[in-house]
Amino acid sequence: MTSSTTTVYVLGSIHLAKPELYPLKQPIEDAYKKSDILVVELDPSSKASLAVIQKSMQTQGLYTGGKSLKSELDHKTYIMLKKYLLKVGLSLDMMEPMRPWTVVVQLSMMEMMRLGYDPQLGIDRHFLQMAKRDHKKILELETAQEQMALLSKDDKQFQDLLLRYSLEEMDEMRPLLDTMFESWKRGDAETLAGVVSSSLVADARLDGIFDAMITKRNYAMSKKIEGYLKEDKTYFVVVGAGHVVGEEGIVTLLLKRGYHVIQK
Repeated sequence: MTSSTTTVYVLGSIHLAKPELYPLKQPIEDAYKKSDILVVELDPSSKASLAVIQKSMQTQGLYTGGKSLKSELDHKTYIMLKKYLLKVGLSLDMMEPMRPWTVVVQLSMMEMMRLGYDPQLGIDRHFLQMAKRDHKKILELETAQEQMALLSKDDKQFQDLLLRYSLEEMDEMRPLLDTMFESWKRGDAETLAGVVSSSLVADARLDGIFDAMITKRNYAMSKKIEGYLKEDKTYFVVVGAGHVVGEEGIVTLLLKRGYHVIQK
């Protein structure tokens, strides 16, 4: 996308990917080379981010005061979790002290890796490694504090719905991930947007989660990107593909603000 002063390249990222994604198409690599600054959602490998994530897992990832998943979850959600763990051969006792968001992070990562998606091959990680090698300036759209606060939100209903939604999606994860992966490779933004919103939009109970996890963040990130468009440096922005597409995705929000956008 362009303004009167600069160009900002925006690439939708897949945080876990497969080897066949690489090498990336030449126009993507060329856009990175033309850019002065790399922008990512978050650099989880930085010392500051790692410290925040580890502290959050220790202080906000576990129940205290005798609470547990059994005492805090809705009975239906708890039974769903119990059945899923039995199916995949994991111990419920081991997870009892974990708050729902911690369980979601662990189970989702394990399932994606089981399906062949590797966090070491994520697109954002790919460009972070290149930028550090090239001594290119790196900026972050969000902080580790913001991301961890969102996940660890102290709201019993939010936590319960987050876990229930994640468990409901586990059986559909393979077709969803595969569709997202293939649509990303084709540059098919419409299909990608449908994958991101389909399950959440279909269930009104999840409106709050979608709003918190996707929509509000899109508005905040698009505002930061708009700031880059007022400068004279060239930026290469790598952000989760789910934030780029859709009626309230970053691209549409910036189009509505009058910026010129071309998909390459």
